Amino acid sequence: MTLMCDEADTFMHAYVDGELAGSDRQAYEDHLRSCESCAEASRMQSRFKAALRGHLPRPALPLGLKSRIETALASVPTPKRRFPWQAYPRAFTVGMAAAAAVVLLVSSSGRVRPSTVLEQAISTFHRDVPLDVLSQSCSTVSDWFRGRLDFSLPSRAVPSGTNCQGGRLVNVRNHFGAYVVYQVPAGHRLGVMVFPSDDEPLVGARRRTLSGQSVFMDSRQGVSTAVYRQPGGLDYVFTADLDEDTLANVVDTAFLAPR
Repeated sequence: MTLMCDEADTFMHAYVDGELAGSDRQAYEDHLRSCESCAEASRMQSRFKAALRGHLPRPALPLGLKSRIETALASVPTPKRRFPWQAYPRAFTVGMAAAAAVVLLVSSSGRVRPSTVLEQAISTFHRDVPLDVLSQSCSTVSDWFRGRLDFSLPSRAVPSGTNCQGGRLVNVRNHFGAYVVYQVPAGHRLGVMVFPSDDEPLVGARRRTLSGQSVFMDSRQGVSTAVYRQPGGLDYVFTADLDEDTLANVVDTAFLAPR
């Protein structure tokens, strides 16, 4: 399926929103590779929506919603008690709350609650979002971000068997950042989100030392993550469909080891 520019234009918004799939998405991406005008229009639309999402306030709840919910709940008939503990609901509630507090206290000592940035990185990886620049050349991808970010994205020579796929401008904690996608051996994907450091602590269930730097590792939602802070003031979040040991090796050899 070959698209003309006017046909590609009708697909642009669905593609930028991550709603274009299957053969339509493949045809649109094929067109972007051969048409710089449509590719630039797609990138502009993606950057515009990223900036818009980062600055829009959360919508307020409609007035009266709370009262409507309370009224609806009050109209539901009380079910008959079938178990002995239902005769003492207050005591049961207090007991369950105490038990939950103990569980949370014990579990919190060994696990840090994930940050919003980590959640964003995992969500972006799972959605396989459309990219602003498509190239297997990592230097080309890094050059594309020049002038679009307040920092320079280092161009790295990746190990054999690893290729760049492209990059996308993202909004992280009201700062523009870079999201770069790589294909690592055996067909696995690696997403790398880079953004300016702030006062937020790094998060991860397990701390490792790779090439002399502290890296925080975690596994959740079917992926592994690695987070580290570069001395120059940049935070890196790696997300991949790899086990933690393999991801740690990729991060160490491709991004941290001296060259």
